[in-house]
Amino acid sequence: MKGKVLIVEDEPIVALDLQQELEQLGCEVVGLAESADEALVAAELIRPDLALMDIRIVGSMDGIQAARLLRSVYHVPVVFLTSYSDETTVGRAAREMPYGYLTKPFQSRELKATVRVALHKARMDELARVRQVEMISTVGSMRDGLLTLSMNGTIQLMNSAAETLTGWTLDTARGKSLAEVVRLADGCRREIPNVAALAGADLIEEFGWTLSKPGGCTLTVDLSVTPMTDEAGERTGYVVILRDAAERLRTQAIEECLNQPHSFDSAPMGMVQLDADGRVVRVNEALLRDTGVTAERLVGRSLTGLSLDPDPRIAKVLMHKLLQGGTALANGTAQLAH
Repeated sequence: MKGKVLIVEDEPIVALDLQQELEQLGCEVVGLAESADEALVAAELIRPDLALMDIRIVGSMDGIQAARLLRSVYHVPVVFLTSYSDETTVGRAAREMPYGYLTKPFQSRELKATVRVALHKARMDELARVRQVEMISTVGSMRDGLLTLSMNGTIQLMNSAAETLTGWTLDTARGKSLAEVVRLADGCRREIPNVAALAGADLIEEFGWTLSKPGGCTLTVDLSVTPMTDEAGERTGYVVILRDAAERLRTQAIEECLNQPHSFDSAPMGMVQLDADGRVVRVNEALLRDTGVTAERLVGRSLTGLSLDPDPRIAKVLMHKLLQGGTALANGTAQLAH
C-alpha cells in the first residue's frame, strides 16, 4: 500500500506512533503537523495523497476547519482521528466529506483498512477530477457550440462557443429551458419549442435553421441532438451541438461553381484557382474588379509570392479579400482561407 500521508496531530507521541504504523503499512509519511497552519503549509509544499487529521488540534482552527481548507484548496482528502464520538462532533465532521473516521483508541487493523480504502478512493477521485478538468478544457476550446441538457430539456452546461453563438452566458442560461435560450426556427420560419423533443432517435441532425440572438440578430446554424446514456444504457439527458453554417454554405457555393465552370467568373466572392504546385492558374472577375489588378500580374505566382508583392493592391487588398471572404481552388478542390 503506497501513498503520501500527512499526519496532523498535536500530541507528539501519538503522531510518532501513527508514523510508525503507516510506514509499516508501506505508506510514506511526508509530514508531521501540530496545527492547521502547519498542515496547510505542508499541503502547499508536499501535496500529500491523504491527511490523517486529529479533530482537536492546537491553533486558531480545529481539525474540521483545517480539513475543509485542505479539501477545497489543495484537493487533499482527510481521515479524521478523534477521541470524541458525540453527535455534534460527528455531524460537523461528516459535513466535510471525510474518507474515514477513526475513534481513539483504534487497532492497527482498523487503521490499515481505513487508510487502504481512503488511498484507493483518493486515487479514483483524483483521476476523475483530472479527467473532468481535461474534458472542460476540451469542451471550452471547441469551435462548435456545445450544450448539455437534462431529461426535461433544461440547460446544464454551455461551452464558450455556445455562449458566443446564443448571446447567453452559462450563469444566466443554467436551469432555463433550451427553447428559452436557443431560439430556433426551421426553414419555414416555424419556431422549434424544444429541440430535446426531437431526440427520440439516437441522433438528430438538422441544417440551415435560423438562430435568433438577443438584440434581434439572426444566424444560420446547423445542429445535432444526441442522447446521453449512463452505464446501464438509460438516457440521462441530451447533447446539442450548434455550428455556424456560414462555412458550409460557402463551401457548397464553391462546389456549385466547380460543377458549372461559367459560375467561377460570375461568383460574387473573389476566387483564384491553383495548380498542384500552389500557383495561380486563373482568377475570377470579382477579384480583379475589387482589387484593380490585371490577371497577367497574378497568373503563375504562388500565394506566398503575392503576399510579398510590393504593390499594396496585391499584397494587402487582394490577399485580404482571399483571407477574409475569398477562396483558393486547388485542382478543383475548394481550400477555404482562414
